[in-house]
Amino acid sequence: MTYLHYLILDSLERLGEERSVYSVYHIMKGKKSSQSIQDAHLFGLQALFLSLPKLKRDYFDRCVAVLQEKEFIMLNDDNRARLTRFGKEGLASYFQEKPYPAHMDGLKHGDQAILLWKRLSLLVQVLSNARMNETSYFPVQRDRKVQEWLKGFIRKQGKSDILSATLFEELHALLSQAPPGEDPGILVQRLTGYQDYGATEGQSADRLGMDREEYRFRFLNLLHFIIARAKEDAVVYPIVYSIIEEKEHIQPLTSSTKKTLDLFQKGIPVEEIARIRELKVNTIEDHLIEIILTLHDFPVTSFIDEGVYGDVLGVLTELKTKRLKPIKERFPELSYFQIRAVIAKAGETP
Repeated sequence: MTYLHYLILDSLERLGEERSVYSVYHIMKGKKSSQSIQDAHLFGLQALFLSLPKLKRDYFDRCVAVLQEKEFIMLNDDNRARLTRFGKEGLASYFQEKPYPAHMDGLKHGDQAILLWKRLSLLVQVLSNARMNETSYFPVQRDRKVQEWLKGFIRKQGKSDILSATLFEELHALLSQAPPGEDPGILVQRLTGYQDYGATEGQSADRLGMDREEYRFRFLNLLHFIIARAKEDAVVYPIVYSIIEEKEHIQPLTSSTKKTLDLFQKGIPVEEIARIRELKVNTIEDHLIEIILTLHDFPVTSFIDEGVYGDVLGVLTELKTKRLKPIKERFPELSYFQIRAVIAKAGETP
């Protein structure tokens, strides 16, 4: 079994039979839907969001089938998985030997990591060739937007030799702090310089003796680590920070949810928002749950009395579940939306 099999297994354990296995598939794909974003928040799967945007459904199905064949999981009729004793033991054993990508946060950094790599790899190539006065070479990134960004970036930074030295110092400092067990070579050997093309993802995996799925997650783990550290201390890492921050703004909410938020903040009731936007009330409620999960200062008391919120939170803790039905049985007077709002606000507490 590969690294991906065990990440799926770990994800299914976090779901605890509360969602189908395809919740994991949509999270790994980075599906920009309210449901996938909610599930990533609620079940502690933020790390894996947008980790495999090209993941095919049939390949994911084969991975799940392997977990069944190994008797690591049992599936019920609606594709909810329960880990067996073998599955729990295998999972615990595997991640004692292999590092879990603990610095990944696809919800925060997924889009940024993709663009950071495009910009950084091209910047290193251009600076390396400029140092040798070489102007004839094939750029490692063909994306026109990335190339245009690079021209403006270098122009603003001034002398390329100073920029080159500063970037080297920042990357060296950041990679020297790499998480325990992570080899900076995972990233460095992918970089292209003067007359020295970087390795492909597959070549790097082979050189490091990893399966390609493990390599991909550890590569992303390093990129996410660099983004988080550069944001924490922009004064120390001004070049890397500016590469990250000069990208186009990423909305923390899906575009449709943002429209709902704009109307809600104007004091328009949920039913009226649904009428204006020509959407179902359930869809607007999905948007509001996404907002609660994403904007931590958004008041859940807009939908439920503060005292009742505390009561429901107590039952969540008691039952240790995020399923709606058992909570509804305790609070029949509440709507399912109100219960979902409490679960969303409670985050991963239950």
